[in-house]
Amino acid sequence: MQIKQITVYGIRLPLKQPFKIAYDTYEDIESILVRVESTSGEVGWGEAVVDQHVSGETWQAARQIITGELAPLLIGRPIDSIGTFHSMAEARIRHNPSAKAALDIALHDLLARHCKVPLYSLLGGRYHARLELPCVISMLAPEEMARQAREACERGYTSVKIKLGDAPALDVERIARVREAMAPGVALRVDANQGWSAKQALQVIRQAAPYQVEWFEQPVSIENLDALARVTQATEAVIMADEPIHGVRDMLEVVRRQAADMVNIKLMKSGGLHAARAMAEIGLAADISCQVGSMVESSVATLAGAHLAVAHCNIVANDMVGPAMIARDVADMPGNETHIELSDAPGLGIWIDEDRVRALSTFEDRID
Repeated sequence: MQIKQITVYGIRLPLKQPFKIAYDTYEDIESILVRVESTSGEVGWGEAVVDQHVSGETWQAARQIITGELAPLLIGRPIDSIGTFHSMAEARIRHNPSAKAALDIALHDLLARHCKVPLYSLLGGRYHARLELPCVISMLAPEEMARQAREACERGYTSVKIKLGDAPALDVERIARVREAMAPGVALRVDANQGWSAKQALQVIRQAAPYQVEWFEQPVSIENLDALARVTQATEAVIMADEPIHGVRDMLEVVRRQAADMVNIKLMKSGGLHAARAMAEIGLAADISCQVGSMVESSVATLAGAHLAVAHCNIVANDMVGPAMIARDVADMPGNETHIELSDAPGLGIWIDEDRVRALSTFEDRID
């Protein structure tokens, strides 16, 4: 059975409210969905959500890479050509991880649907019963962030993640106000999105010690792994690496430099599930726990990450909150706003509303 046709949709996903982090503010999400169809008529779906601040890709550039460079490599190939695809893709063009992730996810979905098994079965089988989701709070005034944290606790969230990084003194106040507003036993996590220098990070971490932050994510610049290592080694707080860690080589560099205690794996940075699973294995060998994160993706890429997270013992947390932030998704997520509970349905386990995909589309390309 071979791949017959690939369709590429460029869609804009409206957000329920603007999402502000240290380096940008988002009103909506630019996504690329790919539909891979086999000669037997089976279909797999994948997604690319780019972030030019992280991977250097743009929406239209990813479209051109997928339609002009990567998708043609797959036409006529067997549907289980996942490893072959990555070898060919790396030989064809460097980097562009989100574009590669879209096709990687679609191939995994297609193969799992063909085998009539949930995707997590191809990734090692179910390890976690379900995934508890954090409530992610945008960078706002301390009082507003505290109000949202209080409401999250009332809605049943077991963890709250707050976005910081514009002003260290104000960030400490935000941490304090949020912790005071939260119910006992709810975990508080901090993500600075590269917003601090190493000295500022250590200052914030020291002043925030009374507020029991579970971990601090990417406190310093993407360009400075040495600074991340200095922060990690200078504090007993748990430090998570995110934006600098794109694939297996970066994961090995974290291990070599002892640059982080945890790593946030994102399919859009790693090029998809193929490399992401290898990164989790490296982390397991090096005693570095992993989280599966998100670029605020639709249910398609979110569920791909969820299947990986469910299947791997070293993935201890997730940040797959895109569907909860999106006003109009292309499919219905399993579970609710506080958790994901995967069924034994084949592939990603969801039905994609193709009429909705077309209604949201800005462009549509077909490769056959």
